[in-house]
Amino acid sequence: MTPNYLVHEEKYQQARAKGWPGWGGPERMAKENIWLERLFSYSAVPKQSKVLELGCGEGHYSRLLAQRGYSVTGIDISPTAVAWAKEKTAATDYTITFLVADLTQPDLLSGESFDLIVDGNCLHCIIGPDRTTFLGNVYRLLKPGGLFFISSLCSQTAVPQTTQFEGNPYRYLPTPASLQNELEAAGFQVQQLTVHEGQTHNHCTAHLLKP
Repeated sequence: MTPNYLVHEEKYQQARAKGWPGWGGPERMAKENIWLERLFSYSAVPKQSKVLELGCGEGHYSRLLAQRGYSVTGIDISPTAVAWAKEKTAATDYTITFLVADLTQPDLLSGESFDLIVDGNCLHCIIGPDRTTFLGNVYRLLKPGGLFFISSLCSQTAVPQTTQFEGNPYRYLPTPASLQNELEAAGFQVQQLTVHEGQTHNHCTAHLLKP
């Protein structure tokens, strides 16, 4: 079955209609600093450099990074999310570039390069062979010596799992070992991989270098 990535556009439309502050509602948004703490748990994160956020949604992580002095570009497949991100950011003093783009297209941001690329909880939304293209884009866009940070759902079992939504593949949950193998096969050097245990699924964060 082919994944329907535009389901994220539907979900952002629903979130706005409900008056939520962002994806997942107020409870999830209240935990946004956890992602930031996990990113900076690695001491060698580039400081105040050029950063790309993949799956930026309504831009809350992008704004947190801009607040720390980064030059930020955020990308999402959802036009509603990107419009929302621009609207929220216009009410601040930050200058952030937000773009609508499909992260599984091989020509993503051709000619650009970044010191830091961060996954705004996006990688687990990418299914099957598209993951190879996604990681290839990241590797190409990352400067040599640059850092890639991922935040991904992971399986609680000994095998990877794929969840479904409306009959289509929706989330891919690798095991920590299979995730590390996948990242190394894409050319990255894993500096730190941490498993955060949860009730229904685990969460993996990883800091990766491009040699």
